[in-house]
Order: sequence, then structure tokens, then C-alpha cells
Amino acid sequence: QPDDPRWRQHLEAMPHDFYHLPDYVELCAKHEGGAAAAFYAEEGESTFLVPLLIRSLPAELGAPSDWQDSVSPYGYSTPLISPSQDMLPDFLNAFAQAARQRGIVTTFFRLHPLLTLDHLALRKFGQLIRHGETVYFDLARSKEELWSQVSTNHRRNIKKLVRLGFQISVDDWTRLPDFINLYHATMKRVEAGDAYFFSREYFEDLRAKLGDRLHLACVLTETGTVAAAGLFVSTDGIVQYHLGGTAPAYLSLAPFKLVIDFMWRWAQEGSQRALHLGGGVGGTEDSLFHFKAGFSSTRGEFYSYRLIVDHERNRILEQAAGIQNSSSDLKQSAFFPRYRHAER
Repeated sequence: QPDDPRWRQHLEAMPHDFYHLPDYVELCAKHEGGAAAAFYAEEGESTFLVPLLIRSLPAELGAPSDWQDSVSPYGYSTPLISPSQDMLPDFLNAFAQAARQRGIVTTFFRLHPLLTLDHLALRKFGQLIRHGETVYFDLARSKEELWSQVSTNHRRNIKKLVRLGFQISVDDWTRLPDFINLYHATMKRVEAGDAYFFSREYFEDLRAKLGDRLHLACVLTETGTVAAAGLFVSTDGIVQYHLGGTAPAYLSLAPFKLVIDFMWRWAQEGSQRALHLGGGVGGTEDSLFHFKAGFSSTRGEFYSYRLIVDHERNRILEQAAGIQNSSSDLKQSAFFPRYRHAER
């Protein structure tokens, strides 16, 4: 459970991100549904932690009430292992056994582009899906080198914004309502899916749960109007871009470029290791990815991992959902678990 001290002790002993914090997993449980939990195992000096949301199955499947499935919380909440990955196959096997005992049928993991796991070990137990590249700043490099990687177009826009008197404000939380309005307007403009329409309560809860880790960067016009804004989270040397938006009136000036330019400098001055911008929607190389790619040539790779821990129950659920049980179809399917396809 999130209040178990071993959860935080494990995080203190190894590289991690805010997606792994018990407070964040609780937040996701509240807003995504399910119960916050983590699978924890140890063997000698090796430890293994998997943040999870454990979910009830859709009622229309008619499954027994003690059947469940699980999923990573929103974001790159990959399993963590320390001090090496030698024990990963043993830990995955232990996870599958424990999951079956809990009535969990399937688990869907979102892996972290900067905290990578051994792909060979993963493929022995489940299906690894590559979604695309992500973009990040390697802050060990010099300012000159990082600036040289910014595209000519982005640099031109950034310099123009500075000439026009646009400025950055960081952690002025009186601006949070402005950010929420910008974010919602942006999601409507790009016709984002329901999964991206976070409520006002979500943002308030995010600040309460993450505290000083969470940062709000706003681009202000000369008159103090918020033209663009983004939320960033700093954890254990990694600064993650979380969510952002731009006011419709200033779209032609691309003011969000000033947010990113400021934040990589801010993160480097704070001795952080990386500023991770993420990738395109769903990991695809879309217009959002190409926007981010204009800031840095350094890439990560985003994978998800599909694990069926009880094949017989999974077969029963797929039949209940009207899905033909074909392994080739499973590899082709964009949805996992397939028995939840009707929810989409």
C-alpha cells in the first residue's frame, strides 16, 4: 500500500521519477480509477518495485468479482530494479505469480525512456511494443552545445519573443487558474482524447501531492497576460515536462518555445541531469514530436509492455468480449488488454 515505508525506502536507494512516488500513484488512482498499490520484492541485495493501479473488470464481461487487471499510472511509471538487472527475470516471474494469486489477469506497463530495462528479459514473459522516440536535453553538455541543437526556426522565434518583451514567471501559483484555462483550451483546439482532459481538481491535487517538486512556468506579455504555460516536475535529477498550453491569441508567436528554452537552462543551473520533453501523442512521431525535436537532438525510446499473467482467464474474458483468440491478432492489436476494447 502507498503508506508502506518500503515503497519510499526503495525509491531513495535508486534512480526514479515522480511517476513512482506513492503520492502520485494515489492521485492517479483517484482520477483514473482503481486502487493504488505497488508490487515489491527483494532477493539478497536486489530489490524490485512496480507501481500499479489495480482495476475492477468491466461489468459487461460478467467476470467473477475477484478477477482484476492492473495498469501503470499515467506517465512513464516503469518497474524499478536495483542495483543491477541480473534478477529481472526472477522478479518478473515472482510478479506474475503474485498477480495470479491476487486474481489479476493482465498488466499493462508504460516504460521509461531514461530508466531502461533489459528488453531480452522482458520478452521472455510478455510483449514489448515500441511506440516511438522521445526528446530530452542531456544537461551534462555545455550551454553552447545545447543551444546549438535548437533548430534555426525555434531560435528565431525565441529571440523574437524576447525582443517583444515576453518574460518568464516561475512558480507564481496565483497563475494556476490561468494555466488550467490555457490547458483546457489547448486540448479542445487539438481535439485531444478524453484521457487528456484533466479536471481542475486534478491540477489542485497534483500540486498538493507533489509539493515543491512541481513547477509552473508561464510566459507573460508586457501587460502581464499569460500567453503560454507549462507544468514541470523535478525528481532525482530528472525534470519532466508534464502538461502545457498556449493562449489562442498568441499561437502565431509560438510562446511555448520560450518556456522550454528557459526551463532547460533553469534545470541545468539546478544541477539536474536531464529535461525530458516526451514524444508525440501516444508515442507517435506527429507534429507535437517534431515541435519537441526542434529543441534537442538527444533521443530516448518509449515502449509499453503487455503481460498476460493468467492466460486461461484472459481467454475467457476475450470470448466474453467477442474477440477471437488468435496470437497473431494479439500482436497486431492496438489495444491491450483486448477485452477492454469496447471501452474505447
